[in-house]
Amino acid sequence: MSLSASGRRRVAIMQPTYLPYLGYFELIAQSDLFVFLDDVQFERRSWQSRNRILGPSGELMLTVPVKKHAQDTVLREIRVSEDQPWREKHLATIRHVYAGRPHLGEVIDLLEGALQVPARLSNLNFAIIASAAARLGLTTPMTMASAMNCGGRRSQHLLNICRTAGATEYLSPTGSREYLEADAVFAGAKMPIRYFAHEPKPYPQGRPEFTPYMAFIDAVANLGWDGTAALLDRG
Repeated sequence: MSLSASGRRRVAIMQPTYLPYLGYFELIAQSDLFVFLDDVQFERRSWQSRNRILGPSGELMLTVPVKKHAQDTVLREIRVSEDQPWREKHLATIRHVYAGRPHLGEVIDLLEGALQVPARLSNLNFAIIASAAARLGLTTPMTMASAMNCGGRRSQHLLNICRTAGATEYLSPTGSREYLEADAVFAGAKMPIRYFAHEPKPYPQGRPEFTPYMAFIDAVANLGWDGTAALLDRG
Protein backbone atom coordinates (compact mmCIF):
# COMPACT_ATOMS: atom_id res chain seq x y z
CA MET A 1 0.00 0.00 0.00
CA SER A 2 1.52 3.33 -1.06
CA LEU A 3 1.89 6.34 1.25
CA SER A 4 1.25 9.98 0.45
CA ALA A 5 4.17 12.32 -0.21
CA SER A 6 4.13 13.20 3.50
CA GLY A 7 4.45 9.54 4.49
CA ARG A 8 0.87 9.53 5.73
CA ARG A 9 -1.79 6.98 4.83
CA ARG A 10 -5.10 8.27 6.18
CA VAL A 11 -7.93 5.74 5.89
CA ALA A 12 -11.64 6.58 6.20
CA ILE A 13 -14.33 3.92 6.61
CA MET A 14 -18.05 4.53 6.07
CA GLN A 15 -21.14 2.52 5.23
CA PRO A 16 -22.22 3.04 1.59
CA THR A 17 -25.30 5.28 1.87
CA TYR A 18 -27.95 6.27 -0.63
CA LEU A 19 -27.44 9.77 -2.09
CA PRO A 20 -25.20 10.87 0.81
CA TYR A 21 -24.79 14.44 2.06
CA LEU A 22 -21.83 16.64 1.12
CA GLY A 23 -19.89 15.75 4.25
CA TYR A 24 -19.55 12.20 2.93
CA PHE A 25 -17.59 13.54 -0.05
CA GLU A 26 -15.45 15.74 2.19
CA LEU A 27 -14.50 12.59 4.09
CA ILE A 28 -13.50 10.97 0.79
CA ALA A 29 -11.53 14.08 -0.21
CA GLN A 30 -9.57 14.14 3.05
CA SER A 31 -8.59 10.46 3.01
CA ASP A 32 -5.87 8.57 1.15
CA LEU A 33 -8.04 5.44 0.97
CA PHE A 34 -11.81 5.24 1.41
CA VAL A 35 -13.32 1.93 2.52
CA PHE A 36 -17.03 1.18 2.12
CA LEU A 37 -18.16 -0.69 5.23
CA ASP A 38 -20.42 -3.19 3.50
CA ASP A 39 -19.81 -6.13 5.87
CA VAL A 40 -21.92 -4.85 8.79
CA GLN A 41 -25.58 -5.57 9.55
CA PHE A 42 -28.18 -3.81 7.42
CA GLU A 43 -30.32 -1.34 9.37
CA ARG A 44 -33.85 -0.58 8.26
CA ARG A 45 -34.85 3.08 8.09
CA SER A 46 -31.20 4.16 7.98
CA TRP A 47 -29.19 6.20 5.48
CA GLN A 48 -28.09 2.92 3.90
CA SER A 49 -31.29 2.88 1.84
CA ARG A 50 -32.70 6.41 1.97
CA ASN A 51 -31.96 10.13 2.04
CA ARG A 52 -33.56 13.56 1.93
CA ILE A 53 -34.08 16.13 -0.79
CA LEU A 54 -35.59 19.59 -0.43
CA GLY A 55 -39.02 20.18 -1.93
CA PRO A 56 -41.07 23.39 -2.14
CA SER A 57 -42.81 22.54 1.15
CA GLY A 58 -39.81 21.07 2.95
CA GLU A 59 -37.85 17.84 3.15
CA LEU A 60 -38.82 14.73 1.18
CA MET A 61 -37.46 11.23 1.79
CA LEU A 62 -36.38 8.98 -1.09
CA THR A 63 -36.17 5.31 -0.08
CA VAL A 64 -34.83 2.34 -2.03
CA PRO A 65 -37.07 -0.72 -1.45
CA VAL A 66 -35.24 -3.92 -0.53
CA LYS A 67 -36.21 -7.58 -0.57
CA LYS A 68 -37.18 -9.40 2.60
CA HIS A 69 -34.20 -10.68 4.56
CA ALA A 70 -33.19 -12.10 7.92
CA GLN A 71 -32.63 -9.55 10.68
CA ASP A 72 -28.89 -10.23 10.86
CA THR A 73 -28.26 -9.95 7.10
CA VAL A 74 -25.13 -7.95 6.29
CA LEU A 75 -25.35 -4.94 4.00
CA ARG A 76 -23.48 -6.50 1.07
CA GLU A 77 -26.16 -9.22 0.81
CA ILE A 78 -29.16 -6.88 0.76
CA ARG A 79 -30.90 -6.97 -2.61
CA VAL A 80 -32.94 -4.19 -4.12
CA SER A 81 -36.61 -5.02 -4.68
CA GLU A 82 -37.83 -4.75 -8.24
CA ASP A 83 -41.51 -5.21 -7.33
CA GLN A 84 -42.17 -1.54 -8.03
CA PRO A 85 -40.70 1.05 -10.44
CA TRP A 86 -38.89 2.93 -7.69
CA ARG A 87 -36.15 4.26 -10.00
CA GLU A 88 -38.70 5.94 -12.23
CA LYS A 89 -40.49 7.34 -9.17
CA HIS A 90 -37.28 8.76 -7.69
CA LEU A 91 -36.30 10.38 -10.97
CA ALA A 92 -39.81 11.80 -11.45
CA THR A 93 -39.78 13.23 -7.91
CA ILE A 94 -36.34 14.77 -8.43
CA ARG A 95 -37.40 16.30 -11.74
CA HIS A 96 -40.52 17.77 -10.11
CA VAL A 97 -38.80 19.05 -6.97
CA TYR A 98 -35.89 20.66 -8.81
CA ALA A 99 -37.75 21.87 -11.88
CA GLY A 100 -36.32 25.24 -12.78
CA ARG A 101 -33.09 24.77 -10.84
CA PRO A 102 -30.17 25.69 -13.12
CA HIS A 103 -28.28 22.38 -13.05
CA LEU A 104 -31.02 19.76 -12.78
CA GLY A 105 -29.77 18.18 -16.01
CA GLU A 106 -26.42 17.33 -14.38
CA VAL A 107 -28.22 15.44 -11.61
CA ILE A 108 -30.39 13.49 -14.04
CA ASP A 109 -27.39 12.65 -16.23
CA LEU A 110 -25.65 11.05 -13.24
CA LEU A 111 -28.65 9.18 -11.87
CA GLU A 112 -30.00 7.82 -15.14
CA GLY A 113 -26.77 5.85 -15.42
CA ALA A 114 -25.89 5.07 -11.80
CA LEU A 115 -29.38 3.98 -10.75
CA GLN A 116 -29.34 1.14 -13.26
CA VAL A 117 -26.90 -0.93 -11.20
CA PRO A 118 -28.92 -4.07 -10.39
CA ALA A 119 -29.33 -6.48 -7.51
CA ARG A 120 -27.39 -5.34 -4.44
CA LEU A 121 -27.97 -2.15 -2.45
CA SER A 122 -24.28 -1.70 -1.58
CA ASN A 123 -23.31 -1.91 -5.25
CA LEU A 124 -25.99 0.64 -6.16
CA ASN A 125 -24.75 3.06 -3.52
CA PHE A 126 -21.14 2.50 -4.54
CA ALA A 127 -21.95 3.27 -8.18
CA ILE A 128 -23.67 6.54 -7.28
CA ILE A 129 -20.96 7.66 -4.87
CA ALA A 130 -18.05 6.73 -7.13
CA SER A 131 -19.64 8.43 -10.14
CA ALA A 132 -20.38 11.57 -8.14
CA ALA A 133 -16.90 11.63 -6.61
CA ALA A 134 -15.33 11.51 -10.07
CA ARG A 135 -17.47 14.44 -11.22
CA LEU A 136 -16.40 16.37 -8.12
CA GLY A 137 -12.76 15.85 -9.06
CA LEU A 138 -11.98 13.41 -6.24
CA THR A 139 -9.29 10.83 -6.97
CA THR A 140 -9.16 8.96 -3.65
CA PRO A 141 -8.96 5.17 -4.21
CA MET A 142 -12.00 3.26 -2.92
CA THR A 143 -12.60 -0.34 -1.94
CA MET A 144 -15.14 -2.55 -0.18
CA ALA A 145 -14.48 -3.85 3.34
CA SER A 146 -15.87 -7.24 2.30
CA ALA A 147 -12.98 -7.59 -0.15
CA MET A 148 -10.48 -7.21 2.70
CA ASN A 149 -11.78 -10.15 4.80
CA CYS A 150 -11.14 -8.47 8.15
CA GLY A 151 -12.67 -9.94 11.28
CA GLY A 152 -13.51 -8.35 14.60
CA ARG A 153 -16.48 -6.47 15.97
CA ARG A 154 -17.16 -2.75 16.15
CA SER A 155 -13.93 -0.81 16.86
CA GLN A 156 -11.76 -3.91 16.47
CA HIS A 157 -13.18 -4.46 13.00
CA LEU A 158 -12.33 -0.88 12.02
CA LEU A 159 -8.82 -1.25 13.42
CA ASN A 160 -8.32 -4.49 11.49
CA ILE A 161 -9.38 -2.75 8.28
CA CYS A 162 -6.94 0.10 8.98
CA ARG A 163 -4.10 -2.35 9.59
CA THR A 164 -4.87 -4.34 6.46
CA ALA A 165 -4.97 -1.09 4.48
CA GLY A 166 -1.59 0.00 5.84
CA ALA A 167 -3.05 3.04 7.58
CA THR A 168 -0.94 5.43 9.60
CA GLU A 169 -4.07 7.31 10.73
CA TYR A 170 -7.80 6.64 10.91
CA LEU A 171 -10.12 9.43 9.76
CA SER A 172 -13.44 9.13 11.60
CA PRO A 173 -16.61 11.24 11.79
CA THR A 174 -16.99 12.94 15.16
CA GLY A 175 -20.23 11.03 15.70
CA SER A 176 -18.20 7.87 16.33
CA ARG A 177 -15.91 9.46 18.90
CA GLU A 178 -17.80 8.35 22.01
CA TYR A 179 -17.81 4.64 21.24
CA LEU A 180 -14.28 4.65 19.77
CA GLU A 181 -12.90 6.20 22.93
CA ALA A 182 -15.01 3.92 25.13
CA ASP A 183 -13.74 0.83 23.32
CA ALA A 184 -10.15 2.18 23.51
CA VAL A 185 -9.07 -0.29 20.82
CA PHE A 186 -7.28 2.31 18.70
CA ALA A 187 -5.57 3.84 21.72
CA GLY A 188 -4.36 0.41 22.79
CA ALA A 189 -2.98 -0.24 19.32
CA LYS A 190 -1.41 3.24 19.16
CA MET A 191 -3.29 3.95 15.93
CA PRO A 192 -3.95 7.73 15.73
CA ILE A 193 -7.51 8.88 15.07
CA ARG A 194 -8.29 12.20 13.40
CA TYR A 195 -11.91 13.26 13.90
CA PHE A 196 -13.76 14.85 11.02
CA ALA A 197 -16.66 17.31 11.31
CA HIS A 198 -18.53 18.69 8.31
CA GLU A 199 -19.40 22.38 8.49
CA PRO A 200 -22.17 23.11 5.96
CA LYS A 201 -21.62 26.11 3.70
CA PRO A 202 -24.87 27.84 2.66
CA TYR A 203 -25.69 27.95 -1.05
CA PRO A 204 -28.80 29.11 -2.99
CA GLN A 205 -31.66 26.59 -2.77
CA GLY A 206 -34.49 28.72 -4.15
CA ARG A 207 -35.85 29.24 -0.62
CA PRO A 208 -35.48 32.07 1.93
CA GLU A 209 -33.64 29.93 4.48
CA PHE A 210 -30.82 27.46 3.89
CA THR A 211 -31.46 23.83 4.87
CA PRO A 212 -28.21 21.85 5.40
CA TYR A 213 -27.50 18.12 5.29
CA MET A 214 -29.59 17.35 2.23
CA ALA A 215 -28.58 14.66 -0.28
CA PHE A 216 -25.67 15.89 -2.38
CA ILE A 217 -27.90 16.19 -5.45
CA ASP A 218 -29.54 19.24 -3.85
CA ALA A 219 -26.26 21.15 -4.18
CA VAL A 220 -25.59 19.82 -7.67
CA ALA A 221 -29.05 20.83 -8.93
CA ASN A 222 -28.44 24.37 -7.69
CA LEU A 223 -24.70 24.83 -8.32
CA GLY A 224 -23.61 22.19 -10.82
CA TRP A 225 -20.62 19.91 -10.30
CA ASP A 226 -18.02 22.69 -10.33
CA GLY A 227 -19.96 24.82 -7.85
CA THR A 228 -20.55 21.85 -5.58
CA ALA A 229 -16.87 20.87 -5.71
CA ALA A 230 -15.98 24.37 -4.54
CA LEU A 231 -18.00 23.79 -1.34
CA LEU A 232 -15.89 20.82 -0.24
CA ASP A 233 -13.22 21.22 2.43
CA ARG A 234 -10.44 18.97 1.14
CA GLY A 235 -8.37 19.18 4.30
